[in-house]
Amino acid sequence: MTSLCCTGEGRWRLLARRLWGGAASIAPGAVLVLLPKCPLCLAAWLTIATGVGVSAAAAARVRELVVVLCVAAAAFAAAQIIRPRIWRKRRSVKGYGVARLKAGTG
Repeated sequence: MTSLCCTGEGRWRLLARRLWGGAASIAPGAVLVLLPKCPLCLAAWLTIATGVGVSAAAAARVRELVVVLCVAAAAFAAAQIIRPRIWRKRRSVKGYGVARLKAGTG
């Protein structure tokens, strides 16, 4: 029996977590690419999606809000990807210096 079996972290669950993480980092960019620039087009999309008529001014505000939220989500996803790499790099640099000092070569 493996340790992953007892914790519920099987192969499929790990794959699902990895795919979910990838989708979470791609989704904000995809929304920004598919978001129409024209407020009237966005108002038409919102009307079709919700069934509620939206004015062009309200659609412009909604578009600004969606852009800000997507940029924040993309920045958060990038931070989640970059942060572990920085910590690994710092640990390896610190570990290398300590090993050299203990060995008397530094």
